[in-house]
Amino acid sequence: MERKTKIWLAAGASALVAVAAIAGVAQADRHGMHGMRGGVMEMMERYDANKDGSLSQEEIDTNRTQWHAEFDKDTTGDLSLAEFEALWLKARRDMLVREFQGFDRDGDGKLTLDEYKAPLTMLVARMDQNGDGVLNKNDRMGRRGGDDDDREAPESNN
Repeated sequence: MERKTKIWLAAGASALVAVAAIAGVAQADRHGMHGMRGGVMEMMERYDANKDGSLSQEEIDTNRTQWHAEFDKDTTGDLSLAEFEALWLKARRDMLVREFQGFDRDGDGKLTLDEYKAPLTMLVARMDQNGDGVLNKNDRMGRRGGDDDDREAPESNN
């Protein structure tokens, strides 16, 4: 494979990773979850058993012990992949509901195609520096104009 092709493939892969990361941050930000604060809030909801606004290791350990026992269906003392999957899905249910509600802008309990597409549509519009409807390395770098390879090298005075 030519070097230029490899560079373009790497740039494309990097762009996809960047868009996915930014979409995740945008999604978290949309729900008011800045950085770790959202994760801490979710931990408090799940583990603060006495609802006193404080979280002890004992509360965490008690919850984990209860959930482990609840999902250890074959009572082996270990969780199989299938048992852990059921535990994980229960733990992520609230996150799933919040995500759905974030997309469901009119709150009718259904996602239209426009509601589903809106977050990434807004992301592309926000990041598209030159307004061509396409995200590329120049958009990532905050540059306006053509590709680096299309630019002529500056003339030297030496």
